[in-house]
Amino acid sequence: MAKFKHIEIAGVNGAALESFYGELFDWKITQREVGGFMYRDIETNGDLTAGIREEPEGKAEVVAWVEVDDLDASFASAKSLGAAVRIEPMAYGDLRFALVEDPEGNPVGLLQAKDA
Repeated sequence: MAKFKHIEIAGVNGAALESFYGELFDWKITQREVGGFMYRDIETNGDLTAGIREEPEGKAEVVAWVEVDDLDASFASAKSLGAAVRIEPMAYGDLRFALVEDPEGNPVGLLQAKDA
C-alpha cells in the first residue's frame, strides 16, 4: 500500500521559509546544495520526512510525496487518470521519483527506493 513519505514546502525565499517554520515550530533545519539550489532538511521524529525547497522562479506550494511499490506503474496510472506530468520518472541518489499534478493542479510526488 502506498504511504505518505515526504512533505516538501517550496517557495522563492528558502531562507525566509526556514526562519518562519524553524521559529514557529522549533524545528531543527539543516542545509545542503541540490542541483545548484539550497535544500533544507527538516528534522522530524518518525517515518515521515520533510524539507524546504527553493523555487526561485516558481510558485509557493506544498508537495506530498507518496512512496509506491512500482513507480512506473503508478506514474502510468496517474497519467491515465488525468494527471499532468511535471517531472518524468528519474533517479536521484537511492531513489527514483516523478512529479505529477492531480486534475485540480495539486502537485503529487511519487517515490520508490531503487532497490525495491
